[in-house]
Amino acid sequence: MKNTGLRLAVAVAVLYALFVSFMVTKIADESTLPGSSQITVSGDEITTAGEGLNAIIQGAADSSGATVVREIRDLHDASARHFYIATSPGRQSESNWLEDGYPGFSHNVSTFVHPATDLEGVDPRGKYYVIGPNDALDSVSQVFQNLNYSIETSKSVVSTRAVVSTILVGALGSATFVALLLVTLLTGFSVLTRVKNYAILRLHGGTIPVALKRDLRQELPATIRTSLSLTFLSLVALFFYNGWNQLGRYFSLALIVIAVAFVVIGCLYVATLYVSFDSKILEAIKGRLGFRVAVPATYLIRIPSLILAVSLIASTFAAAMSAHQAKQSLDAMAQTGSAARIVFEGHVSPEEMDKLAYASGKWLKDQDNAGNTIMAEPLLEKSDGTEFSEDVLMVNRGYLQRNPVIDSEGNSINDVPENRITVMLPEQATTSMEDVTNSLLANVRGNYSPRINHVQLRDHQTHPLYGISEDGRNGNSSQENAVIVAVGSNSGLISDDDYMASASQGWVLMADAEEALTETPKEFLGTWIAAYIPIGQIAANESADRLEALRLQITSALVALLVLLATAVGLAQIHVRGNSQSILVRFLHGWGFFSTHRWLFKGEAIVLAIAIGWAVVTGIWAAVQSSISNGPFNSADLSIYQWQPIVVLVVAVINLLLLLFMVRRRTNAMIRTHSEETA
Repeated sequence: MKNTGLRLAVAVAVLYALFVSFMVTKIADESTLPGSSQITVSGDEITTAGEGLNAIIQGAADSSGATVVREIRDLHDASARHFYIATSPGRQSESNWLEDGYPGFSHNVSTFVHPATDLEGVDPRGKYYVIGPNDALDSVSQVFQNLNYSIETSKSVVSTRAVVSTILVGALGSATFVALLLVTLLTGFSVLTRVKNYAILRLHGGTIPVALKRDLRQELPATIRTSLSLTFLSLVALFFYNGWNQLGRYFSLALIVIAVAFVVIGCLYVATLYVSFDSKILEAIKGRLGFRVAVPATYLIRIPSLILAVSLIASTFAAAMSAHQAKQSLDAMAQTGSAARIVFEGHVSPEEMDKLAYASGKWLKDQDNAGNTIMAEPLLEKSDGTEFSEDVLMVNRGYLQRNPVIDSEGNSINDVPENRITVMLPEQATTSMEDVTNSLLANVRGNYSPRINHVQLRDHQTHPLYGISEDGRNGNSSQENAVIVAVGSNSGLISDDDYMASASQGWVLMADAEEALTETPKEFLGTWIAAYIPIGQIAANESADRLEALRLQITSALVALLVLLATAVGLAQIHVRGNSQSILVRFLHGWGFFSTHRWLFKGEAIVLAIAIGWAVVTGIWAAVQSSISNGPFNSADLSIYQWQPIVVLVVAVINLLLLLFMVRRRTNAMIRTHSEETA
């Protein structure tokens, strides 16, 4: 007799293992160099002991018998990286990268390979990967330590702990829990639907080991065929995706996850089999399972399924809103030209970092005065620590030149004197000039008093934010009716190091990435200022990331809802079979439907109360945590908590309607056909 439930459980487990392997390999490939060790080199001064960096890493590669890779970010594309490689004579596979290209797994990142000779004149401080013998990491590290650099090392850039964390609690955590619930449901029901078969086996003297051997003999060929077929299909898909790059890494992880999944299925199957053999023979012959066992077991799956389905569906709505917001930001960024965000990388000592912060801040203020930077920074709090009732946006000369504002008399304001501050309030603003002025003065260092002008703006003006929200990520594309504070570069409001800090948070952009690259002093570019990334590229990357996250959320939510509804079908069958005699008696005595099944409705009311309580408690806990940390709600979390009550109601209604339909259908079928279950 074919065990469809078990075969489906195996198929789900194999499919999910292949999916997990793909995602983990993809994430690792996008963020690091898999299969390598990592060295981060930092220090006070730049020194090469008379050699160029190219000679240093080539010598390190030759002495260690390894391949040494220097990673440098692309100056304009956040999805691109550059590998400069030096190989020892015995490392042919990495040498081939120079001709054949890097065998990347993911399509989301582009890797360009260069010879180490191109590193001549480059600062040695930065990130390196080492591929080779076990002692190669120490050998290469010693080369940089001999030059008095500080070294941080990692034996493996992709650790087992990181992989397990990603699968269980990271990006794939909810999907893993959904898959586990579905496998548990299918495995459990695969045994419960065969309880009559096991009862007949028991009547003939069969034991649990006998049943296991028989089931294994029947299902092992189908399990092997299913696993091999799905694996073959995944390999075909992977060939068309990336030509089987990093196939060994993908396949080894898939085999490990499949093996773990099979162990889980085996344990679940044996546990359910023990429950089946523990039931009474007479009940089992009639196709029933011990009522006191079956119902709790069903609810052990049903309650987590309901909570998970509610959480994932609410998260899906939040993810959809986030993806829509990112798309709006992307559309807005299409109008910003080549404005670019400054990416800082501090592979320097704390003392040198302070010096560079002041020096680069001063240079950025000079660029500000020339109109080459764009500032769009929110001013969040008054001088007393309370929030403004309206949006307050700090801008600079470069911003106004590209986005002029209109005063109450119709004049266009497209500049601000370099030694002054201009506070501009809309005509119907509730925020006072005094509140804004006091907030600005509270940020001034020393006894210096900046010169502040006041201007009245026309209402209903829209001010672009260049895609940067309060947490530095792509957010709302603009603000309407905001209070505008135009800050001159030499007004005294922002110190040199504070200006650099604003740039590091994304509040200050370079107006033109190409021009900035040529204007940047050599002592900044490479080690301190790592890249100028066009904000249009940042918006495109984030929009793609959020869309991918939305697809994963939708899939997980649908599967979680499917598991929940499947438990409703199973519970209806268990309830009617387990209470067939009492249901028949009550029917013959004219009891109504709700009276006949009242304990079931009480149980469902308790499940609903648990789900509502969970939604309330998680929302309150998040609010308490936010108040303790004195920070605002994460917008995604806030959206989830707003949607959860509605989702609880909708899912509960769908779930209850299906349960009632199946109970009525099973009851009517049992009574109409005079089923043996009523005997």
